[in-house]
Amino acid sequence: MKEIVVLSGKGGVGKSSITASLGDILAERYALLLADTDVDAPNLHLVLGARRDSFEEIATSEKAVIDDDKCARCMVCAATCRFDAIIGEDKPIVAFYACEGCGACAIACPEQAIEIRHATNGRVNAYSTPLLHVIGGELYIGESSSGRLVDIVKRTARRKAEDIGAKLILTDGPPGIGCPVIASIKGAAFVLIVTEPSPAALHDMARLLEVIGFFKAPAGLVLNKTGRQPRIEKIIQDFADNHGLPILGEIPYDIAMPLAISMAQPVVTAFPDSPPALAIRAIADRLAEAIGP
Repeated sequence: MKEIVVLSGKGGVGKSSITASLGDILAERYALLLADTDVDAPNLHLVLGARRDSFEEIATSEKAVIDDDKCARCMVCAATCRFDAIIGEDKPIVAFYACEGCGACAIACPEQAIEIRHATNGRVNAYSTPLLHVIGGELYIGESSSGRLVDIVKRTARRKAEDIGAKLILTDGPPGIGCPVIASIKGAAFVLIVTEPSPAALHDMARLLEVIGFFKAPAGLVLNKTGRQPRIEKIIQDFADNHGLPILGEIPYDIAMPLAISMAQPVVTAFPDSPPALAIRAIADRLAEAIGP
């Protein structure tokens, strides 16, 4: 089983929209499963117009819990917490959104009234369309441990892929270079980087390329929203050439892309003859060549 992970150093470059279209196309050639590891802002299912079939709540973080019967109201815990997660003047109250579960308060408590417990902080969702299955993670607002949740999503996606006989997992990864990105890259057979012609996107793509280099995963580049900034496009093309990063294709800026999103459809389905759809089909051909049968 192979996994392609689609990443972008910067958010808002069209990564999820392109992943949705690639999923539709590659499903014509491979037994395919889609995964969404952008757990802080999952939206692949929205672009696909997929329905949620089931979900499982996940506990990947730990929080402090105070036993009121044992608590002596000495407030030593509040003075100890470096994250200011224990509030209150006469009685300590744990602000769960700020608690990192480090355990310092439990060690400091003279009455042993504090326990560190696992806390539900997200869920794994199973979605489907008439043709596709999607496994996606969702981190609850204000929660942490996104990297751990990504690991669970990837394991769940592999189990689901085995159940349905899928030979390829196409993963819509998170933007940036943090823990969820690192967790997403692990085990990837190929990383597809999506960027746009802007200085910020170039800067963030360069940082992402450094992270990918640690995993020694083969990678390719897609330049989205072309035709409006030729000078920056040329700079990005030169950067890719200088770093041995193959450009698998360029997708022109076109109204068909946002219109397809508003219709909750991949552009290759909503507007199959549009310039972006044709460009993505060509990218899918090159991607299939890169990963092999």
